[in-house]
Amino acid sequence: MNRRIFLRGLGGAALAAPLLSSLREKSVKGQDAEAPRRLVVFFTHNGCLTDRWYPALEDGALTADTFTGTTLAPLSPYASKLLLPRGFKSLNQYGTTQTIDPHDQAMGSKLTCATINDDTTRYATAESLDHTIAKQINPGGVDPWVLTVGSASTSIKEVISFSQPGTAFPATANPTTIYNQLTGLFGTGSSTGTSTTPAADYHVQRGKSVIDLVKQDLGRYQKLKMSSQDLKKVSDWLDLLRTTETMGAVPAACAADAATQLGVTSDTVKAASGGGGFGAGLATAFTAGGDMMQNLMALGMMCDAQRVMLLTYPGYVTFTWDGMMHDADHHGLSHRNGSVAVGGTCHAGVLDMLAQIDNWFAGKFARLVGLLDSVTEGTGTLLDNTATMWLQELSDGNAHNTNNLPILIAGGAGGYLKTGHAVNVEGKTVGGGNSDGDCSGTDTSVGFNTGSSTGNVPINKLYVTLMNAVGCRQADGSKVTAFGQFDGKDATAGITNPGEFASLTSAG
Repeated sequence: MNRRIFLRGLGGAALAAPLLSSLREKSVKGQDAEAPRRLVVFFTHNGCLTDRWYPALEDGALTADTFTGTTLAPLSPYASKLLLPRGFKSLNQYGTTQTIDPHDQAMGSKLTCATINDDTTRYATAESLDHTIAKQINPGGVDPWVLTVGSASTSIKEVISFSQPGTAFPATANPTTIYNQLTGLFGTGSSTGTSTTPAADYHVQRGKSVIDLVKQDLGRYQKLKMSSQDLKKVSDWLDLLRTTETMGAVPAACAADAATQLGVTSDTVKAASGGGGFGAGLATAFTAGGDMMQNLMALGMMCDAQRVMLLTYPGYVTFTWDGMMHDADHHGLSHRNGSVAVGGTCHAGVLDMLAQIDNWFAGKFARLVGLLDSVTEGTGTLLDNTATMWLQELSDGNAHNTNNLPILIAGGAGGYLKTGHAVNVEGKTVGGGNSDGDCSGTDTSVGFNTGSSTGNVPINKLYVTLMNAVGCRQADGSKVTAFGQFDGKDATAGITNPGEFASLTSAG
């Protein structure tokens, strides 16, 4: 139940609901006194230098030393909370009748496991994973947060979220927009409330019980003459109220002072919102703006305003911040030639620049992981109750391949996922690819030998595992067994291998 809706309706609903036995039975059956489970997707474009990104370990326990010398070195402190799945393939190359731009295919199919339209939009023909999950686990089933830095775009080359078939879900690029959504959940009002902070909200954010707020009304209600059956209903309803109060993510922390501790104030949000577009403000958007989006994501969790979040970084930008002064955009560098062309001659210093970008993204993901792990929730942290996944558009940007996809998951979604391990789902040596195959040493020509032939397990089963991890279920209450339109080279065959990957779960 959404906490804010619950508070606003408390005066009447708290007393009337005991007479609505069907409502109570439904609430009791669905309640979960534990912290909520969440999904966060950290999404980046153009792949990476896979042979530098992946550690040598393909299956087994992760330690801090596992990541030494790799792109993932900044994640070393969190080794025990990481899951490194090896061997997955995204489905953009599976619909065999589709032979269009690999970027369009990768984006449209990334979170849908579906074909894409062959019209000019090239949008997905199915709802994306974030919306499917949000409908089940978000308070009120509200839409997920889809966030980006810089500038939002509805081009298929930048869109991965689809609210329904053929309908792209636009991303929010301005941190102020998200901040304004959250400030309605906390404030600095008086004990009688203000125009922006109702009295009930004011007391609850300071730790007072919802039942304490209606104690007199409940006392009068209990003194009325009623049957023992009705008295039992009131008692049961009180128990339900007590349990409902424990639902959600640390509601006492949903307050202005908690926001300030996260670095979220009207002034800091305004400063971080000064970027945007693809002009001079882009550096601000990618640095201060992106960091603020992460802070707002943590605050959204603390207020239980959102349980499904995507944070994306545009892929067609030139990195000129944090010590990087590149002379070609990320997309062009991923082609190795510095342009949209395929083949040709290596751009000067291209591998070093790609490594800088990869390392920068790894640092930003490590920042998000560390931030979520710093906020206590229940017996763990926000990170422990969340599956936070770094998902990439491609594996190697030059090969434009989507097999052997670099994926890293932080947090166990309440203990459901197997953390502290690399898990090879393919069952044979996957390897790290050959991203340094071009433009190294005396090689000055761009070819297509930078990809990998291994890592071809359909990503559907990973998504099914994540759906079950965060609490999604089928209509009959059983675990989810399938996601997407198909999981093979024949798009008409449907799902041929249902179920989750037990090896990715703590029970496996």
